[in-house]
Amino acid sequence: MPTLNTALSMALIVMMFAMGLGLSMKDFMRLFEQPRLFLTTAVAQLILLPVIALSLATVLGLSPAMSLGLLLVALCPSGSTSNFFCKLGGGNAALSVSLTAVISLFTVFSLPILLFQAAHWLGYDASVLNLSIVDTIKDIALHTLVPVIIGMLCRYYQESWVIKAEPWIVLFSSLLFSVVIALLWWQNWAHITASFFQTGAVTLLLLICALMTGSLLGKIIGVDDRDRFTMMMEVGIQNGALAFFIAVNLMQDMALLAPATVYTVAMVFMAIPLVLWRKRRVAYHIRSSGIS
Repeated sequence: MPTLNTALSMALIVMMFAMGLGLSMKDFMRLFEQPRLFLTTAVAQLILLPVIALSLATVLGLSPAMSLGLLLVALCPSGSTSNFFCKLGGGNAALSVSLTAVISLFTVFSLPILLFQAAHWLGYDASVLNLSIVDTIKDIALHTLVPVIIGMLCRYYQESWVIKAEPWIVLFSSLLFSVVIALLWWQNWAHITASFFQTGAVTLLLLICALMTGSLLGKIIGVDDRDRFTMMMEVGIQNGALAFFIAVNLMQDMALLAPATVYTVAMVFMAIPLVLWRKRRVAYHIRSSGIS
């Protein structure tokens, strides 16, 4: 499957490049204006969500491969999909992009370290892990961090061109990823459907817990409804492209695909009603303010 692996690599690179096109240094500086919100979201994304995934896998007795696949999804950062739904639902889009970018930088290092440590703890077949942590960090950085930086540089030096081209590049990256994933599903359909009965329910439960965690933490730290919705999207919507890339290209284990497959599809269908609910809520407040 070398050609498909290459296509998956390219899809991830283009998606991260597209994310970089929408970023500038002021986006990073924006997080210093809301340090409590940033730190809370980062802790939820980097620590709480993996703990929830491991807890669910342990309590429900998943196999080592299924447990690791579930953890892989939880360890991935949010992606451009969270930015899209946040903007669509009237959330704080600028904050969403900033959170996604910065937390993605952290996961370049945290993801492989935690994934490899958990693999041994879960009893995952160590012979499959023929990668070093350093090499894995390099691979993830080359496919995420580097294209984001290149995208940011393009925006800095060619902003007028980027403003025109960005929507088309985002569309192209989404279509490319969708086609590659569809081909992966087709090639591994029997394995994915067999694994679905083991991981489908627990993966949906992880998604619900992630969305609720983001919303609840936003309420605890006292942010407004707009930022609370943003936190919910950032914690709940994961970078499915990165999960697929690590499972297929780096670890080369199709057994890890099932949780990523379920989560990637389910998070879209779960986000749509949340966005519609949010839009109705915003519209109601606007009408109420106008009446008063």
